[in-house]
Amino acid sequence: MFKYPLLKYMGNVYRPSDDTWLLINTLEKRKPRGDLCIDLGAGSGVLGLFALLNELCIRVVFIDIMEDAVETISLNIQLNDVSSRSIIVLSDGVIVHEEYAEIVFANPPYLPVHDPMYLDPATGGGLEGYEAILYFIDYAKSSLKKNGLLYLVYSSLSKPSVVLKYLRKSGFKVKYTESKHFFFETIYVAECVKSW
Repeated sequence: MFKYPLLKYMGNVYRPSDDTWLLINTLEKRKPRGDLCIDLGAGSGVLGLFALLNELCIRVVFIDIMEDAVETISLNIQLNDVSSRSIIVLSDGVIVHEEYAEIVFANPPYLPVHDPMYLDPATGGGLEGYEAILYFIDYAKSSLKKNGLLYLVYSSLSKPSVVLKYLRKSGFKVKYTESKHFFFETIYVAECVKSW
């Protein structure tokens, strides 16, 4: 029986939605295990918290670029009593690693932004929708051990062919995919193995 985290929110933080739950459903099915995991673009911290509460990960580094997210994650790790196994970093992903992670969870912003003046960092993935996804793939590549796992969310609106080609070019092999179709889009979760 899986445990689900208790969540509270501060400010303008992305709340778990269909994409988040699809990724959690994938984790329930695949049951990956790792010592050090990274929740990249963590938002509320729900993915890393789920991994900690269900012993998929021993330690999680929560990374987000938004101060509201960092405050929310801090509140939520205390609420779920996992502070001793959590590290929170306010960053765009640029940190120095002394060790490499076994798993990266990434639900990046993936919606195309038609007007860059109104970019919402929680949902806007760039003009084409895939720019933030490619940045998250680069970060995962530099953070994961060989054979480490990347769980990546993307959308039919963010040009999946570009995302999949970039994964291959970056040394990732897609091992498993989950998807869910909605009225205007399909959301995908890919389990990717870093092959080199």
